Amino acid sequence: MKPTLRMTLLAVTAFSAATAFSQDQPRSSSSMNLPLNSISDVTVSYGISAEGKRYSPTWGVDLAWINEQNIMKGVNHMGSQNVGIGRTSFRVLNPLVNDVSLTTDQIEGLRTRSNLFNKIRRDLPLIMNCDNGYRPDGHTGPNINAYYTTNHNANVDRWAAMIDAHVNWMKANTQHPIVGVSPFNEPDYDADKNLVQGYPNDEASIARKLRKDYASDMEGIVMAGGNTLNDDKALEWYNPGKDVYDWGNTHQLAGSMDNYIAFYDRLQSDGKVGYNDEMHNVVEAMTGLEHGMSVGIWWGFDSRVRGEFCDISRNGVRLAYGEHRNNWTAASVYRHDDGRVKAFIGSSERQAYTTNYQLVSTEREVYYDGHGPSYEFFMQIPGGTGYQKGQTNAERVIDVTWGPDVAPSIINGKYKIYNAMTGGVITCPSNGTAIAQARFTGANNQYWNVAPCKPTTGGDYSFLDIESANATNVRMNVRNFSLSGGAEIIAWTQSAPSSNEQWYAEYAGNGYYFLRNRESALYLTSNGTALTAKVVQDKLKTGNSLKRQMWRFVPVDVEYETTAPAQPQGLTAKENSASVLLEWTLGEEEDLDGYMILRAEKDTYAWNTIARKVKTPYYVDNTCQRGKTYFYSVRAIDRAENLSVLSDSVLIGPSGRNGLVAQWLMNGNTNDETANMMDAVTQSTNFVSGHTEGTQALSIVGKNNQYVQLPYEVANSEELTIALWVNWRGTTNWQRIFDFGYDTNHYMFLSPGNGSNNKMRFAIKNGGDEQSIDCPARLDVLKWKHVAVVIGREKTSIYVDGSEVASSTGITIRPNELHPILNYLGRSQFASDPLFTGYLQDVRIYSHALTADEVTTVMNGGEVSSVDMPAAEPQPTVIHGLDGIRRSSLRPGLNIVNGKKVLK
Repeated sequence: MKPTLRMTLLAVTAFSAATAFSQDQPRSSSSMNLPLNSISDVTVSYGISAEGKRYSPTWGVDLAWINEQNIMKGVNHMGSQNVGIGRTSFRVLNPLVNDVSLTTDQIEGLRTRSNLFNKIRRDLPLIMNCDNGYRPDGHTGPNINAYYTTNHNANVDRWAAMIDAHVNWMKANTQHPIVGVSPFNEPDYDADKNLVQGYPNDEASIARKLRKDYASDMEGIVMAGGNTLNDDKALEWYNPGKDVYDWGNTHQLAGSMDNYIAFYDRLQSDGKVGYNDEMHNVVEAMTGLEHGMSVGIWWGFDSRVRGEFCDISRNGVRLAYGEHRNNWTAASVYRHDDGRVKAFIGSSERQAYTTNYQLVSTEREVYYDGHGPSYEFFMQIPGGTGYQKGQTNAERVIDVTWGPDVAPSIINGKYKIYNAMTGGVITCPSNGTAIAQARFTGANNQYWNVAPCKPTTGGDYSFLDIESANATNVRMNVRNFSLSGGAEIIAWTQSAPSSNEQWYAEYAGNGYYFLRNRESALYLTSNGTALTAKVVQDKLKTGNSLKRQMWRFVPVDVEYETTAPAQPQGLTAKENSASVLLEWTLGEEEDLDGYMILRAEKDTYAWNTIARKVKTPYYVDNTCQRGKTYFYSVRAIDRAENLSVLSDSVLIGPSGRNGLVAQWLMNGNTNDETANMMDAVTQSTNFVSGHTEGTQALSIVGKNNQYVQLPYEVANSEELTIALWVNWRGTTNWQRIFDFGYDTNHYMFLSPGNGSNNKMRFAIKNGGDEQSIDCPARLDVLKWKHVAVVIGREKTSIYVDGSEVASSTGITIRPNELHPILNYLGRSQFASDPLFTGYLQDVRIYSHALTADEVTTVMNGGEVSSVDMPAAEPQPTVIHGLDGIRRSSLRPGLNIVNGKKVLK
């Protein structure tokens, strides 16, 4: 008989509140979620509830390159309400008729583009630039008629008359208002293509002539400078006409990030509008907004990242932004006005280098595309090896989520895909045939291999690759790249997934997902309620029909069913000094897959899932904060992703007694010896002899990401003592014994040797000025030393081998004001600082300031008694069994007294 999870769980010896913690018991605590990431190049920290910065950008789509699929794909992903402008063009292939009137070719260009823009809306504002890429006969060579340009010098009079004629035709024949003109298109690139329009002074002269001699026709129309391809050339083309240009213009297909930023900074200082009329990657939009760009038009519209960024940047606030200028990459975090939070990362289409980013939520644990719960998330944006060498134009959006029902798992494996309405499973037919559903029979063509698209897939990689397990390279394909609702989904074979074969999984709740197509932004839909209904794409539905668009990924060895597990019973809780121990009765279901742990701060009743699929009937929450009280509840989940209702709840918080928060002996592992179970993580597996006979120490070698990460809440108290044995075996300055914080403006660290005066230094910073203490000398090298940093209310001291060697009454920043999250041994918050080299042993953290005698006791291996923490109010009593209250009933206006519901 195959062992079930229930059999495994029964074999686990559960905690007993009356017994002490044993290192032999299975580790089941918040520390299980603690990642150990590679060191990032850039950290982007943000607060979910922060006020943020609001922009008011105007985003648009482009028809300088006439392509209906491109603009309509942009509209589908952006939402038509977020499309505020379009780019159309005037043509210079033929002379004006009698120096006044447009040719048939010029009119045809305007009419074609206008008709396509009508599909968005008939009154969409448009800006015009030069269509110097149009060549109807297919021949190569110049496509700017010599009528407009002689010896690389523009004929200003003819050029201005031509623009005026195009503007007047649009006014007379369409409802699209022309809001701006840009005389030249990529003028800095003409020399390479032999398509010279003119020089910077020529373009400025054309704009001046339009403003002066055609003033009535140009009323209300802005003059935009030439959209240089290379942002290094932007100022060269802007400066000669800055007196007449209302908008400065560049895009980024060459040039440095420094110059891209400097150009928009200059426009801001000049009081001009920052404009990019040919954006190729979300990094151009993100970075432009940070430095003054307010109008941006997408050239080739990819998909989800650009659409969601346009929506959230117009209808939300920016919480954080970070960039790597040398690598031409950036990342940001935004909060939509409807509460959604999303992170974005992007890279230059042609010039990016691979860059590591770390997102840090400073207020609470969250889920990043289903990863979590965690305060942090590591992501790498791929680049190339030089200009246009191996670039992928990579960009990605990450959903930042939390709450009582979060995405249950990371989708990556072999699955059956079931529909919530029909109960049918998607079945793959022969190549080129429409895909339908069927009753599950176990046939191989009813299984799908699902994996995230590779970062090097090209462009936006926020999607899933869904391939039939029955035939290599056969995928769900939207027939003919259709953007229309009702289009068939067919089976199609090719070596790599194209844009109409990639799908975005958007969590719909209760274990189901919506699947949206990369090409169309439409939803995978059952075309009816019958078990055998075909599969199509469609717009998002409402009411009960929404179930036709909800899909569940069920592992191959799991039976699909929708019966939820029973409500968990017997939840109890015990307070520890810096954690809460929860226990409950193990359920009876054979397909039990674990438990979800939910927590809500008292008086907020906002449930959040703090752990998923816990495999033991107990859990230690060590991300709770001292001085706060919480409701806790658990819910069971089975292998088919069905969730039980919440258990009865308990109300409890950490004990509030100051004392030992965590102790890592480093005796062959990095487990915490206390009941708080604050286990640390490290990539080092090397343990050496310790400072006393029979003990061990952890060895970290200052490379290969060898450092130790401690749990998130381990140092979050008003007073703090960090004590440890250390054998420093390096000589490089600015290594860290410890560094607690979350970015380069929020930290407290101890360095064995600083770079300014070659002394051991403790420093703390909370966004303002750094406060520090220097010891008389560096820490000794190749010797075991006991070091303690004691942060008290009145004084901060450093002890070495039990003696106070430095102190200060000028340290006024409290650790809990800083609220350190990324807590490291051997690593700095600064990516440029070297990793620590040496041995660490018996690392202890206390939530109060030890006395000199207590430091000596700890140095000698002794214990320090816990002491009462001054509190404004007594610790709340544990409340059991809230009479079956569910989360919908836990609302303001309700009190819990002795386990009974009473109204205020």
